[in-house]
Amino acid sequence: MIPRGAFWTVLLISATEASNIPPADVQDFARIRREMAMFNPRYAFLLRSRMAVFHELEQRVLDRESRLQDVSCSHRIVTEIRWLMGSTVDIDRIDTRLNDLRTSLAHPELEAKGRERDPVDGSWGYCYTEWFFRLDGSYDGHFSKGEGDGSIPLLDRVNSPEKLTEYVLSISVSDVAHTGINHRREMNEALSTLIRLILRDEPRGYRWNPQLKATLRDLLLNQLRNPQTGWWGERYVRGGSAEFVDDLSMTFHIVSYLHGDVPDLDKVGTTLLALKDLEYPVGWLDNGHYVNHHNMDVVVLFRYAWPFMTRSQKREASTEIGKMLEWCLKQSVLPDGSFRRSTGGDDSVEEGEYFGAAFLARAGYFDPTRRFWSNEACPGADELRHRLIDFIEKHKATGAAGGAYYESALTELDVPVDP
Repeated sequence: MIPRGAFWTVLLISATEASNIPPADVQDFARIRREMAMFNPRYAFLLRSRMAVFHELEQRVLDRESRLQDVSCSHRIVTEIRWLMGSTVDIDRIDTRLNDLRTSLAHPELEAKGRERDPVDGSWGYCYTEWFFRLDGSYDGHFSKGEGDGSIPLLDRVNSPEKLTEYVLSISVSDVAHTGINHRREMNEALSTLIRLILRDEPRGYRWNPQLKATLRDLLLNQLRNPQTGWWGERYVRGGSAEFVDDLSMTFHIVSYLHGDVPDLDKVGTTLLALKDLEYPVGWLDNGHYVNHHNMDVVVLFRYAWPFMTRSQKREASTEIGKMLEWCLKQSVLPDGSFRRSTGGDDSVEEGEYFGAAFLARAGYFDPTRRFWSNEACPGADELRHRLIDFIEKHKATGAAGGAYYESALTELDVPVDP
């Protein structure tokens, strides 16, 4: 994925500000860019013109979605191109997928393919070419609802302790300078989906190896966690060894899907505060600004860490959540009940709506029983909730992500969703 924030931005941090930040987390973008240039010195030059083409095509997809047109297939191609451009130096494949996007946009009648099941691997992964995207694209709205059966070849790839361990460890370490690949997003997306599938015995009808739950927990808690910070992230080969780089989204997914049953939640909260001024994927910010997606992750992590935080940490966290809430209400939410698109680029109108609604809901804006960080009232909450619901009801049939994010947003807003 193209990093959320300017593609070539290097965040400069003073020595004082960086004193509590793990050294490996500082200027992570810059180091990865340099390592990609080591693999292919012409990469930045070759990518520049392709990015311009991509942004024009991506805007066409967003415009069609905003006009209530189906862009299910095109949206998936956009997502994969973002990953290719941000995590690989595979120019040939980027060109192939750009051509696929042009073809998809030229044939609107093919868009619905992105909502169909592939009889070959049993997934709902049409229009993706990467295994982990096909996995992720099958979960929300399909595997999570029990759709599927006993034969899903897509899942067989990891359905033994040996297969799961081999796959996860293969993407847990990146040697960008020598391979041209940053596995961070694959690691995040794959773990996020596999945790839910394996630990929740989903989808119904598919038989997971009975040893997988124990294998997955061992990987997560004993092999993939940064013991110094309590966080999770990718490890990068540098200077003859592999160093952890903490990852906000990966940590959110693992803590959230394990319902906070993880070690060192005191360290999780301390690290969360220390990284607040860094750029995503390490920190909270997108080119120096808030984004609802990251804000939601931050609030959830604070909620789990809250019982283990000191009074001063809680005061600081409360101040920060208040600032995020004020930003969302004044600068992000729009009069029609949608949310302003972030500068880093929400993947779709649908996903942008979900993360905005989910941030507000999980911060307790609509429900005071969820407002763990403050006792203050939130005037105007009910009116805004209805605006969000009205927007979602109008757009959910043509959501670029298949409507599953809109359904999840309605759940966050306490609206019953038909099974």
